[in-house]
Amino acid sequence: MRWLLVAQEKSSIPVPALILIVFWLTLLFASFGLFAPRNITTTIALFLCCLVTSGALAMVVELYTPFVGTVRLSDAPMRYAIELIGH
Repeated sequence: MRWLLVAQEKSSIPVPALILIVFWLTLLFASFGLFAPRNITTTIALFLCCLVTSGALAMVVELYTPFVGTVRLSDAPMRYAIELIGH
């Protein structure tokens, strides 16, 4: 139980780094949107790139908390090992 608490205690990505990444991506996609020709192909391409990038960033943030959230590791192997050690 102590190792579970230690693993969950760690914080996720530092907030300044997250703000910097989001700001950089916003500037990048805003500049693409300003200088790209206005047609349906570029609009769809920019939308899909923004969607994929935000999904990747959400997945990175999600992986910093391995025992809670959408993507979750099972703690059953650790509990089984502790049970074996206890006997």
